[in-house]
Amino acid sequence: MNGNAARELTLRECARVVARRKWVVAIAMLATVGTAIALSALQTPVYQASAEILVNTRSSDSVFENGRTGSDDPKRLVATEIEVLEGEPVSQRVQADLRLTSKPPRAVGTAQGDTDVVAVTVRSGDPTTARIVADAYVQAYINIKREQVVDSLTAAGVELQKKVTELQVEIDAIDAEVANALASERDQVQAGHATQRGILFEQQGLFNHRFDQLQVDAALATGGAQVFRQAEQPNDPVEPTPFRTGALALVVGLLLGLGAAFLLDSLDDSIHSAEALVRASGGLPVLAVVPGAPPGSRPISISESDPYAGEAFRGLRTNLQFISLDTDVRVIQVTSAMSDDRKTTTASNLAVVFAQAGHRVILIDADLRQPRQHEVFAVPGDRGLTNALLGEPTELLVHHIAENLDLMTAGVIPANPSEMLGSRQMRALLETLAEIYEIVIVDSAPVLPVTDSVTLSAAVNGVLLVCSAGYTSNKQVTSALSQLQRVRAPMLGTVLHMNTGGSRGGYRGYGGYAGGGAYGPNDGYGSAIQTPSLTETTTAPIRSIEVPLEVRTTTTGH
Repeated sequence: MNGNAARELTLRECARVVARRKWVVAIAMLATVGTAIALSALQTPVYQASAEILVNTRSSDSVFENGRTGSDDPKRLVATEIEVLEGEPVSQRVQADLRLTSKPPRAVGTAQGDTDVVAVTVRSGDPTTARIVADAYVQAYINIKREQVVDSLTAAGVELQKKVTELQVEIDAIDAEVANALASERDQVQAGHATQRGILFEQQGLFNHRFDQLQVDAALATGGAQVFRQAEQPNDPVEPTPFRTGALALVVGLLLGLGAAFLLDSLDDSIHSAEALVRASGGLPVLAVVPGAPPGSRPISISESDPYAGEAFRGLRTNLQFISLDTDVRVIQVTSAMSDDRKTTTASNLAVVFAQAGHRVILIDADLRQPRQHEVFAVPGDRGLTNALLGEPTELLVHHIAENLDLMTAGVIPANPSEMLGSRQMRALLETLAEIYEIVIVDSAPVLPVTDSVTLSAAVNGVLLVCSAGYTSNKQVTSALSQLQRVRAPMLGTVLHMNTGGSRGGYRGYGGYAGGGAYGPNDGYGSAIQTPSLTETTTAPIRSIEVPLEVRTTTTGH
């Protein structure tokens, strides 16, 4: 068997997983969105203001690239200026300019596309503060850049003035030498130094001209940056954003819900589809997939409360008829792995559809632990199968339900159900009934809690294993089939009930195994299980019956 073998999920199987776990997905989405919105409501509003600076990357008075002619990458220069803007000196200048006792909110510079415009963004809990601080960062940055340029020009001017002074010293030395020369030699000395003095004087003039230019540059210096746009006061906060947060939380919740759904599905060992049941049963055919009904209700095939389910049981009848073409299948045992797997529902509906097709059918309630067929058909259940096994006439123990359909209830619950069902009397009774009726349907106890069905399977022509989607697990199917195959039970196939609604407490008498927590027989079944009195048994007529039923005990033989 490869029911637990790893396999890839198809798109259809993924959709089925999501459909089965839709509440998990929905709860995860609601929880995530609710939490996100709640946190947004508790969050302090944050306002954002932005001013813009135009950075002249081709200026010769750039702070770090002074004297360059624009041969560097402009993007790199803008990135450098952003680092200066976000640096500590600018922040300290803003604090000093605004006379703040603590550091101002942090500014973030962002290049605007491929332009030389830089946006200066400041966030604060107060909209006015955000606007003022953004403009203050712009002004502080411009002032610092201008001061750096002016300082650079001033330093250059000092060097030029020093050079002019040095040249003047050399000129003065030449003039002194000429003045100190003898009158007869003065013209000759002056002529000898004329060329050198002219060169020094010319150099001094150039330095003086450059010094004058530096003074003008220092007076007109802008630092290579100017205000492009002042900040506007924000009206709406940028944080929190409930709608955007809710949308993101919805997506996150969906992903978390889907992950949880697939995790739970991977941990869930229960059967959910016919394909899964085939894998769990090692290839045993699924003869019918039934929408299902609450356990113990009027047979669907009579009331037609669910026409789809009624048609599914008729399909089950057809499949069994095809099987009987090669093998004589007249005595059919209906069982399940655990309680509440809809075996009683399957047995009663199967008996009805065979009778509706013109076959003479008897339904035997061989579940001697928790019989339910007398409740389904609203007949007395105090005398039946156990009385027949004790030797009472069969014809006195059969209830005529409808045309072609008879019912033998379980009767008094014995202390030793397994021994009675495995006795020669049980085998002889089934052989006798198989000669009278065309089809004998035997509703038996679940396989895993007790050994009754395993013992009984040796006396029937075929066994149907009933499972409930979302309730019966792969392990339970495997264990039940293993026990039946160990005694070479004639397995016909399986039936899958997709609807698992209704009570799950119908088999509390099976030693507490109704929840499916154990798979072996109960050791404490030596004591008899008392039959409920008729006043405790559901015998009220069920409404919406389209086929009239006669409930009476027959005295005629078959």
